[in-house]
Amino acid sequence: MEQYIPKSAVVAEIDRLENKLYYEPENFKDVGAKMALDSLKSSLETIEVKEVDLEKELDSMITPELKFHKALPSLFDVAKHFFELGLKAQKGEEV
Repeated sequence: MEQYIPKSAVVAEIDRLENKLYYEPENFKDVGAKMALDSLKSSLETIEVKEVDLEKELDSMITPELKFHKALPSLFDVAKHFFELGLKAQKGEEV
């Protein structure tokens, strides 16, 4: 199962490493590492993070027929819906 780390946490760790390279005298000459971290951070800035309205998505799964019969989708159906939504987001499709 894949696990995701928030983009902000990754950028914060890169910043911490950059500060360590810049402010600790024994690391001051390690320009290559600093350049690599700068490049990595720049690449991360181009990654788009999309927010999803979970309440809206759940509401979209409950059709008028289901509301009429007071039937809710199964947990399997909900999990499948959000899995497919995640796949769409990874492919860059409209979610």
